[in-house]
Amino acid sequence: MTDLGAALPQDPSLSSTAVALAVERLVLAGLEPDPLLRQAGLVGADADMPVRGDAAEKQGIFLDTAADVLQDRSLGLHIAQDYELRRLGLFFYLMASSETVGEALSCFERYVRTQDAGLDASYRQSDVALTVAVRPLDVGLAPSRHLSEFLMLSLYRLVTSFTPATPLGVSFVHVHPETAEDTETSFAAPVDFGASENRIAFAVDIANARLPSFDPYLHGSLVRQFEHAAEAAQAEPKFLWSDVKKAMAPRLSNRTATMADIGRDLGMSTRTLSRRLREEGKTFSGVLDELRAELANYYIRIKGLPITEIAWLLGYREASAVVVAFRRWTGLSPTELRRRNEAMTMVRSAAAPDENASGPSH
Repeated sequence: MTDLGAALPQDPSLSSTAVALAVERLVLAGLEPDPLLRQAGLVGADADMPVRGDAAEKQGIFLDTAADVLQDRSLGLHIAQDYELRRLGLFFYLMASSETVGEALSCFERYVRTQDAGLDASYRQSDVALTVAVRPLDVGLAPSRHLSEFLMLSLYRLVTSFTPATPLGVSFVHVHPETAEDTETSFAAPVDFGASENRIAFAVDIANARLPSFDPYLHGSLVRQFEHAAEAAQAEPKFLWSDVKKAMAPRLSNRTATMADIGRDLGMSTRTLSRRLREEGKTFSGVLDELRAELANYYIRIKGLPITEIAWLLGYREASAVVVAFRRWTGLSPTELRRRNEAMTMVRSAAAPDENASGPSH
């Protein structure tokens, strides 16, 4: 019998897959990848292949350098568009054998660090949106744009390989690049930049969509193997503010996203909660406002959803409060922002027929 647990450390990660795909691009272009790999610290002097590693910074440096050498300003997007998702190894089969999309994304959140020790993931649900966020575990590390775009497009392709879905929106930490139009085309959705985390949101109803590849026997076996690896990974610190935001999301509409309620959810006092958030450079009110701004950006894109209902979904008592908040977040009123989004959607729709042929495959 094959020891799956022993196979986990050698299994490809999302980040190492990005490196391998970039190496293939370099070779196809007649360029030698080894000097770039050594420059980034990804191989030893006598190594022939890039190692599977968790050094997100080194992998990001390599992708950035490869993009420059290939003169490809959207390398991360391009290598993510059509690679075989089964290259992700057991991690792909763990997600694909889940019963529902929600279970698959819970596995992504729980186990991504067993594959990419430098990454942290969060999966949360509100009344309307299902959101998955991915960020470097090292808070001082600025994420590589190419690696970030590869990771998020890979996640998009994973979800849409399980069930038909269109993102409500996509957000990136990096600032608005010259290639922003390529990014929106790749995701077929509005994209924001300068966010607090890299994230993608879908309509919440896909959480219960059943996967045609559901296999309870395979899934149970893989969960046991990944759980063993996850227990070791949990020794590393995790972002508390991410857990706070996840606990807040389902509480917003009934206005119970208070510090006392969230503290009880997380098993800590309000004093401890406040102190630990402060250690991460966050405040409870700041995390709450950030979550409201994130969700408001998705809700305003839902055609026919009244401003009064958006206010209720975000936990405000009065519609006037959400109008003030929208102006603070975006500089626009909800009506003005909705009109701008509708105009941008029309532009994307007009361009879609020529671009769909090169969109990501599954």
